[in-house]
Formats: sequence, C-alpha cells, structure tokens
Amino acid sequence: MLRVFDAQPIRVLETLAKAPKSFMEVLREAALPKATLHRALVGLSMCKFVKKVGDRYAITSDGELLLKSFRRLRTRSMLKITDDGLRRVLEQADRTLRMERSGFNRVEQFESVQEAVEGVEVISVPA
Repeated sequence: MLRVFDAQPIRVLETLAKAPKSFMEVLREAALPKATLHRALVGLSMCKFVKKVGDRYAITSDGELLLKSFRRLRTRSMLKITDDGLRRVLEQADRTLRMERSGFNRVEQFESVQEAVEGVEVISVPA
C-alpha cells in the first residue's frame, strides 16, 4: 500500500478533492504522463481511495481522510516524513476508518488521528 503514496497519487487525490473529473481533466490538471496517471488511478481505486462514477473519477471519504492527514503534515514547514512516520500515518488512517465503520464519534476519530500525526518523526529538509 505504501507504493501508492508517492507524489503522483497524492497529486491525483488533490486534483479530485476539488470535484469529480474525467481522465483527461485529471491528466491536464495534474500534469502527469498518461501511463503514470493510469497507474495512480488503478492503485488508488484498488485501495478504495478513488472510485469511478460513469466516466468520472471521484475521491472517496477514505481518500479524503488520507489526504487531510497528508495536508496536515505538509503544513508543518519544510519537513520530510520518515518511512516509519509515513507507515504510522497510513496505519492510523486505517484504524480511523475502522473506528468510523464501528460507530465511534467524530471527536474520538479526530483525537486518534491527531495523536498519530503529532507522534510522527520528521526530519528537516535543507532549503
């Protein structure tokens, strides 16, 4: 699953977070090669972060939750997430999705995600 989360799939999720789009619309907006976009959409679909509705692709609630976690990490200045930190965020996103399906309330879910994100080890990236 970690292979799905490099720069290109995240760019696709960010593009689809605005509104559902056709393949060609995502291609133009994300500025990716066709083969790369295709692989990203297949991987994101397999993980259920993106779904195809008619001729358009849309981000799922699972994809939105994951993208929010990445955005929060990105706002923490110019930091690089270590491999272990990325693994922790993905595991927490999975736990949070299970909590949602089990009926936990949003406050409990948010606190769980916030705890995982704040516990991620990051290293400074030279400018």
